Amino acid sequence: MSEASQTTPETDGVSSLKPISLPDAQRLKLAARNHGLALLAAITLWAAADAWAMTSGLNLATGLSLLNAFAAMTIIATIFHEWGHFTGARIAKSYSPMVTNPTGAFIFGFNFAKNTRQQFLSMSIGGPVGNWLLVALVFLLVPLDNPGRVMLLAVAVARGISVLIFELPIILRVMNGGDPETELNVGQDNGSGDRGQVIGYAAGVLLWILAV
Repeated sequence: MSEASQTTPETDGVSSLKPISLPDAQRLKLAARNHGLALLAAITLWAAADAWAMTSGLNLATGLSLLNAFAAMTIIATIFHEWGHFTGARIAKSYSPMVTNPTGAFIFGFNFAKNTRQQFLSMSIGGPVGNWLLVALVFLLVPLDNPGRVMLLAVAVARGISVLIFELPIILRVMNGGDPETELNVGQDNGSGDRGQVIGYAAGVLLWILAV
C-alpha cells in the first residue's frame, strides 16, 4: 500500500497531516500492476538478449542470453509462486489481506488464528501449482532450440522442484492433522528449503545439459 497524505483542518493555527490507508482492493491492483511490470521487464530483456544471440551467433550474445534467461525466469517463477499462494488463499476465502506496501515479492499476509486448516492447505497448494503451471507454459510456448531458451525451462523446473521439496512435506503433515503454523515453522527450521534449492538447481543443470 502506498501512502498519501491529506491536510486536515487547522487546529490552533497548526495544520497536521494524516496518512491515508488504501483499501485492500486498491492494494491488490497495485500489486498486480507492479508484478505485471516486473514480468514485462523480465521477458523483454530476455527476448532482446535471445534475439541478439539468434541473429549474431556470437558467443558473447549466447552467454548473455543464458544469464538473462536465468535472471528472467527467477523473477517470473517467484511471481507465479506468490500469486499461486494468493489465489489459493482467496479461493478458500481465507483472511489474507494485502500487505501495506505490495512492491516486493510478498504481497499478502496469512493469519493462522483466523484461518482454518483447509484454508492453509488451499493457500499452500497454490504456490507449487503456480510453479508447475509456469513449467507447462514454458514447455508449450517456448521452442527449446537454443541454450538460452532451454535455460528458461531448466530454471522453471528447478524452482518447481525446490518448492515441492520444501512445501510438500508441510502440506502432507497438515493433511495428517498437524498444526499449520507449527508445521510451517518446522519446515523453515529443518533445512528443507536450502536442501530443496540444491536438489532443484542440480536437476535444472542436468536438464539443461541433456536438452542442449
